[in-house]
Amino acid sequence: MSIALFLKNNLTNIPPIIGKTINKFPYDYRPGIGGVYRQRRSEIAKYESSSTEDRRYFIFQQIKSIVNFAYQNVHAYKDYYNKQGFHPDLLLSFDDIAKIPLTSKSILSQYPIEERSSQKSGRYVVNTGGSSGTPFSFYIEPSSMGHEWAHMHTIWSKLGFKVSDLKLVFGGRSNIKELVDYDVVRNSFGLDLYADYKDVAVKLKKILKKYQVKYLHGYPSSIYDFAVFCKEQDNELRDMLAEQLKGAFMGSEFPHPQYRDTIEQVFGIKTISWYGHTERSVLAYEKNAKYVYEPFQTYGYSEIINVDGKDELVGTSYYNQASPLIRYNTNDEIIDTISDGGILQSFKMNGGRSGEFVIDREGKKINLTGLIFGRHHELFNKAKYIQVKQIDNGVIEIHYVANGLLADKASSLFDSKNVNMDISFVQRDEPVRTVSGKVGLLIK
Repeated sequence: MSIALFLKNNLTNIPPIIGKTINKFPYDYRPGIGGVYRQRRSEIAKYESSSTEDRRYFIFQQIKSIVNFAYQNVHAYKDYYNKQGFHPDLLLSFDDIAKIPLTSKSILSQYPIEERSSQKSGRYVVNTGGSSGTPFSFYIEPSSMGHEWAHMHTIWSKLGFKVSDLKLVFGGRSNIKELVDYDVVRNSFGLDLYADYKDVAVKLKKILKKYQVKYLHGYPSSIYDFAVFCKEQDNELRDMLAEQLKGAFMGSEFPHPQYRDTIEQVFGIKTISWYGHTERSVLAYEKNAKYVYEPFQTYGYSEIINVDGKDELVGTSYYNQASPLIRYNTNDEIIDTISDGGILQSFKMNGGRSGEFVIDREGKKINLTGLIFGRHHELFNKAKYIQVKQIDNGVIEIHYVANGLLADKASSLFDSKNVNMDISFVQRDEPVRTVSGKVGLLIK
């Protein structure tokens, strides 16, 4: 086992005073991940300065390599490609990538996990439900840690991040035992999202007096919830954080302006977000402008396909030979795409992630980002959260978090013009969260 995986499995056993010293050691030379980390950082820099033709060649070489490996070592790909009339020998240039049959969660799930995986040493299983809620398991290689960190550190450096900087993390861990726990691998303090923030604040203030926390990191909805608490209930904590913080890193959820603007205003900081998912085939970030995502073509190959007149994002993971994902359709709809030489340069999400929609009386899908954030709802002046639950086609409930606001009044503050659905309102004390602590627009 590498030292990185050892630390990952023992994250709360090392105190921050020691962890701070450990995290001054450069990632380039850390046992188990340093080699991959250096290589990826070098590739990122080289790709940035390369010509379009050199970029096309780099992508083609990576695609050719993983396709050859999958065909020779993974039963599912050999079987699927043969049935589709495709063979790796057809790949002669960048333009031939389009000949590779598309895959998806539903296609790959037709094969047992062992049939769509190879026997890579040290592999470990991960699971995702994704925005669709459909379970999907696959293997990851230990070397992925260096690969991930190289790209994530590039993103965070846009806000001045250094690996020795402490973060306050919202979401992802379910084993926080003492309201706020230190994680040496990520050099961060994780918050218990289900605990009373009043109790969390007591411990957090003690930490902030001893350590300087420079960044917030996690689900935008959870950071927003915390920001509202600080603004409305604990100005001392707000001021302590505002004095230390340099920015917020927002991942795993779409950073809706309602959330993002509040976070920036409460703490007086800048924010940055990225698009990625557990499958690790696409990673894109706000390199130059908010809500404009530029993909790392060194992380994996990101491309667009047109499905029924809509552009969807497709990704290929270059380096995960344990369970290859090749031309894997994320089913996330993207808009305002810009390409150069056939290489996707940037895109915007069409409101959020796939799966966040409801169905009206006519069977039409209604995107929840447009329904909730695309209209001027006076309800937002009263409610901290608004979520939607589909009861039946054409029938939804609006769940809102607002003290003392009765359903009849909430209804009058919600803009439902031209919405072909019956809408009722449900007042809640807290939003509905996933197991990991996310607050989605859609209650599933």
